[in-house]
Formats: sequence, structure tokens, C-alpha cells
Amino acid sequence: MEQRPTVTIVLPTHNRANTLARSMASVLCQTFQDFHLVVVDDASTDDTQALVESFNDPRVLYKKLTDNVGGAAARNIGIRMARGDYVAFQDSDDEWTCTHLE
Repeated sequence: MEQRPTVTIVLPTHNRANTLARSMASVLCQTFQDFHLVVVDDASTDDTQALVESFNDPRVLYKKLTDNVGGAAARNIGIRMARGDYVAFQDSDDEWTCTHLE
């Protein structure tokens, strides 16, 4: 049985492959490591999927939506995918310091 992480980080994105790598890297560098990252791709038409897959990190879950539903609905989809006890939100054009979750 898979162990539940303490925190689920939900990161919705739409056509932001140019900023998403920095955003994801800032989450994955956290000093508090008991988390998983749910990237909800809100029907992007850029290289978002390839970028997310390039991280090749088991903590990253990727959900590609076929229709653009908007940021709020994409966050709600991420919440439904959450396995952690707590949920945190990250924007695809934002960066965290490595101690943010700590």
C-alpha cells in the first residue's frame, strides 16, 4: 500500500511551459519532503506535458484536461486527486523558497 504524503501541492497551469519549470523546481527542492505535487494541465496547447514528464519524479502526478475549465475548476480537480492530509496551492508562474513548506 502506498504511503500517504502529509501535503498535496496543487499546481494548475494553462500554456505556461515557459514558467512552469521554475515553479515545479521550487516545489521539488523543498526541505520538507513529505509531499506530492499534482500538476493539473488545463488543456494547454504548448509543451506543458513534455515539460512535466521531463521531471521524471515519482512525487509528481500529472492530469491533462481535454477542455479548458479555468483556474478554479482546475484547482478543484487537483483537490480531488489529493492524497495528503493538507493541501497547498502553487501558481505556475510563481516560485517558492526551498523552506516554504517547512
